[in-house]
Amino acid sequence: MAEIFRQKNVVKLPERNKESKHDQYGKAQKGIVKCPYCGNVNFEKEWHGSIAELRKKKKDKKLKPSSEDICPACKMIRNGLFEGELFVESIPKKYRKELLRLIKNYGKRDSEMDPQNRIIAIEEMDGEIRITTTENQLANRLAKKIKGAFNKVKVDISFSEDPYEVNRVHAIFVE
Repeated sequence: MAEIFRQKNVVKLPERNKESKHDQYGKAQKGIVKCPYCGNVNFEKEWHGSIAELRKKKKDKKLKPSSEDICPACKMIRNGLFEGELFVESIPKKYRKELLRLIKNYGKRDSEMDPQNRIIAIEEMDGEIRITTTENQLANRLAKKIKGAFNKVKVDISFSEDPYEVNRVHAIFVE
C-alpha cells in the first residue's frame, strides 16, 4: 500500500540536525512575528493561531505584529516535508465518510491546541487513505483515535532512524 504513494510522490524527510525537539522553532525573535501564509503569530518562542488569540491570552488589545516570517509548519508544507505519515488501509465502504470526517475534525481540533500541528494532506488512492502531518505525534494520536472510534483497527507504528524525525503509522481495518 505505502509503495503506491511513494511511486506517486517524492518522499522528503525532515532532518533536525541533532537539535532538540524543543529547539526546532529556533531562537526567540524580538516582538511579535506573523506568518504571511497562515496568519499564525510567534511571541516569546510560542506560536498562536492569530493575533486576536494572542491579544486575548495576554489580555492586551494593543499587541500587533512587528515583523513577518514564515512559520515552521508553512516552511515544511512549502518544501514538501512532513514528520508524520498515516496510512489507513482496508477501509469498509460503510465507514469511509465517517472516517474522513473524523480525520478532518481531529486535525482541526489539534491545530487549535497547537497551530503548528497540522494535517498537510489527505490523499485517497485505490480505496486507501494517506495522511501527512507536520508533527510526528499527530499521526500517532490520529491512528489511536481511529482505533478507538472503530474498534476493528490494528495500528502499527514505525519510527525512522536518526537524524530523521518521521513516524509512519499504518491503521488497518480488520473484519
